[in-house]
Amino acid sequence: MGYYENVYLKRLNRYGIDFQSRMQGQREENFKRQLMKSVYYVNFDYDGEVREGELTPMRQNETKTMQYLLTDVHLDIPNGTVLFIPDKNYELRPWLIYYLEDMKASGYNRYIVLKMTHLLSWKDRSGELRETWAYFYGQEDNMLKDELKSRSRSRVLYTENLKLSFFIMPVNEFLRKDDYLEVGEGGLKEAYVVTGYDTQSTPGVEFVSVDPQYIRDLTPPPEQTEEDESSDFFWINGGVE
Repeated sequence: MGYYENVYLKRLNRYGIDFQSRMQGQREENFKRQLMKSVYYVNFDYDGEVREGELTPMRQNETKTMQYLLTDVHLDIPNGTVLFIPDKNYELRPWLIYYLEDMKASGYNRYIVLKMTHLLSWKDRSGELRETWAYFYGQEDNMLKDELKSRSRSRVLYTENLKLSFFIMPVNEFLRKDDYLEVGEGGLKEAYVVTGYDTQSTPGVEFVSVDPQYIRDLTPPPEQTEEDESSDFFWINGGVE
């Protein structure tokens, strides 16, 4: 009786006390074993801990702009989270959690992740400098457009002018219409003005429509001293002496 209770019953209920829980537990265990042997294995920091996963290509996306991130089924990462995942050269690259597919019955979570390509900077209405990672999405990117449409709920994004381009980023409460964005450094710097944004199509993710602009000189104007002539500051003072 001791062997039956201490060995056989424990083996029988190794993954649960009923058929469904045993099957689910076995699938989760199979994923953990597969993960350690996968050529797509990655680890990354999330919520103060090192996590493990698989960053696998999507077959229809040859550019690898969008990929699947497979993780433990119990790891819940909200949409709009930016994860820094090492590439093949062990350099950390930013990826946006775009959407979680319902794959729990397979023993793992499958997130669709989007590669971040630009670090945007701007000053908010209070004058404080803000930054965020984003992906620049042009209208010619048909594969990504189809994927976004399939995930969009309200289709708010697609009522916009089709000639516009977009930045896809985490929802940012400090970004407003007419804000001036700068991207890049030195001679490669570009500038855009926000013409609209959509935070409803995909929770946690923001689609920002932009128009290209000339680079603005944001250097503060010099302050007039007692030694300066008023005529020297005529245009700086708005045409008033």
